[in-house]
Amino acid sequence: MNVYLHPVCAVVAWLAFAYKLSGLRKSPRDYALIALCGALLFSALSFTVAAPSVYHGINRLVGIPNSAALLSMGCVVVLLACQQVVLTFWAHPPGLAWRRARPRVLAAVLVLAALIGLFVVMSPDDERPKDFSLYYVGQPLYAGYLLIYLVFYTVAEIEIGRLSNRYATVSHRLWLRRGLRLTAAGSWLTLGFSLIRITDIVLSQHSTVLRELETIAWVCGDMGALMTHIGWTLPGWGPALSVPRRWLRAWRQYRRLRPLWHVLHELTPTIELTAPANGFWSRFRPSTLEFKVYRQVIEIRDGQLALRSYTDPDAVRIARELGRSAGCSGKDLQAIEEAAQLASMVRARERNALPSVHPVPRTVTGPQGSDLSDEINWLVRVADVMTNCPYVAAGVQGSRVDPTLSAERQR
Repeated sequence: MNVYLHPVCAVVAWLAFAYKLSGLRKSPRDYALIALCGALLFSALSFTVAAPSVYHGINRLVGIPNSAALLSMGCVVVLLACQQVVLTFWAHPPGLAWRRARPRVLAAVLVLAALIGLFVVMSPDDERPKDFSLYYVGQPLYAGYLLIYLVFYTVAEIEIGRLSNRYATVSHRLWLRRGLRLTAAGSWLTLGFSLIRITDIVLSQHSTVLRELETIAWVCGDMGALMTHIGWTLPGWGPALSVPRRWLRAWRQYRRLRPLWHVLHELTPTIELTAPANGFWSRFRPSTLEFKVYRQVIEIRDGQLALRSYTDPDAVRIARELGRSAGCSGKDLQAIEEAAQLASMVRARERNALPSVHPVPRTVTGPQGSDLSDEINWLVRVADVMTNCPYVAAGVQGSRVDPTLSAERQR
């Protein structure tokens, strides 16, 4: 299985490294980004070195059999330390982060020193690029060598998974949360690899290994690494995945608000704001369409304010009573009231009724304390109710106020 997964992981790791390296040019003093580039670089090297052709080439170049195996494992130790440094710098200010990261870096250095020392002592001569660990696991020195590596590997992956999941719960950035959760899931998955390897060490004392689980071990290790590669870079390119959904949502909002905006614009043309000059391709960006929706909301509110004195309280009252008798309450009833207010304004202005000289109490205009996104959703709801709700139409039609009597109503 590693014949297929290792190349995929190597390619993804190199691409992720190149992607983050471009960001490092803009922020050369971002220590978290430096550590992340280091993690992706050493991950790419660990998978590349494990390729049989590269494995044999490194051994011939160095002149030491299986030195590529030591190099590959050493890269894994370094990348795990770098990932912990990334999370530490993301969670703490630089001064505190350095103090918290130092023990993790020191532990990686000690593990590397132990691995190099034991490798030199045991001097494995038979080159085994595909099953190095299984072939030598029965030797006591290598069992100790592998155990040191696996203990660091397991503890580091648990720490990465724990910290990633913790920071994901407090992050306010959607794609950062998703990336951290994917990184955490990848870290938990790699524990299957270390569990099988530790089991091999234990069983090797009885002259047996779990060769039938070798495929599962590599799937856990490689797929877990692949998930972490994607998770670390997801905050950068993930928002692009939302572009079609954002554009479609903005288009639907624009289309549903258009009739209400149009009728208010016909009655009060001055509400239209000056449109900014946009290039040809900018019209296809979600931000351009979202900006148009924001303008619609502002202009609708301006039109509502300009026509407020044309509100027919009787129409609002009738629509409210009809809605309440039909079981409507809460936001549904508020939407009916505001839609009736807008409909009565438009009806009175279209019939050239004179505005009221008495102050007109303002009806509900959306949830209190709402942001612009909530305001848009609210106006879309009101526009739909104004067009489709029978209680609004009945309220406007059932009003006893006649436009011809408006002058008398003002006396």
